[in-house]
Amino acid sequence: MAETDTACVFCEIAAGREGAGRVLFEDERTIAFLDHTAVMPGHTLVVPRAHAADIWEISAEDAAAVMRTVHSMAARIRDVLRPDGLTLFQANRSAGWQDVFHLHVHLVPRATGDHLTRPWVASVKGDEELAAVRALLLDGRSSPLEP
Repeated sequence: MAETDTACVFCEIAAGREGAGRVLFEDERTIAFLDHTAVMPGHTLVVPRAHAADIWEISAEDAAAVMRTVHSMAARIRDVLRPDGLTLFQANRSAGWQDVFHLHVHLVPRATGDHLTRPWVASVKGDEELAAVRALLLDGRSSPLEP
């Protein structure tokens, strides 16, 4: 997709053609705006202006700029909305639960006991299993990951 592809709603927002009333912050590389499908009041998205489908497509410079804006917006949300906590979420590709294919980070203000739940149940992995995955990652071999 092109940098401001009209098929991408986040490119449209970054170009100022959509969602102007939801924009909270913008700079040369990023834009932050309220999510129109907010799961909590103040649910904010931060996106790079340049189209990048996911974490594997974004430049290191734009990724750093996105995180700077996330950090700044997190402080703003804390100071103004005073949530009990904050959940950051960034998904990649369909298998990773991404639904808009322009990299974006969700900042979701949280309240103790709110209606949101974790998407998985964590379980402790043994040292042997962790060592095997570590070896794959360190030596660079390609191997599909299994749950």
